Amino acid sequence: MSFLRLRFVPSKLYPKQSHSCATRSISSSYPAVRVNSRQMSSSSAAATPTTEKFEWLVVLPDNEGALERRVSVRPKHFEGLKTGLDSGFWKMGGAFLSEPPSGDSPLKFQGSCMIALASSKEEVIEVLKKDIYAENDVWDFSKIQIYPFKCAFRKEA
Repeated sequence: MSFLRLRFVPSKLYPKQSHSCATRSISSSYPAVRVNSRQMSSSSAAATPTTEKFEWLVVLPDNEGALERRVSVRPKHFEGLKTGLDSGFWKMGGAFLSEPPSGDSPLKFQGSCMIALASSKEEVIEVLKKDIYAENDVWDFSKIQIYPFKCAFRKEA
């Protein structure tokens, strides 16, 4: 697998000249743009490619009027999460609220937020669609937001 890295440098520092295969000018028209290519090699020519997994931040709002459906299937929702938690697919998750909890007042659910460890956005969606909240029309998939997530800090409990 080959990766390219572009680096802009002042052209007077790198006059037109021949470069090694790892670092070369894109063309004589753009002497200030240099490309570094880096080859990734495996220990075996027959090695099978591994699928790299990334964390994904998921924000999934509830449909209008979904509170009753959410509460009625909530125990089954938590039960269904066990497989994903045990496998490491789900890293964390919970409900997001319209306002902070207050005493004994009922929570004002707006949707769910979670972090998943997966190979692709599509894989995350596939798992979400099998959740009982999806099957009972709790989540509004037309408003789903999924972002690649790079954690800067995390304090374990």
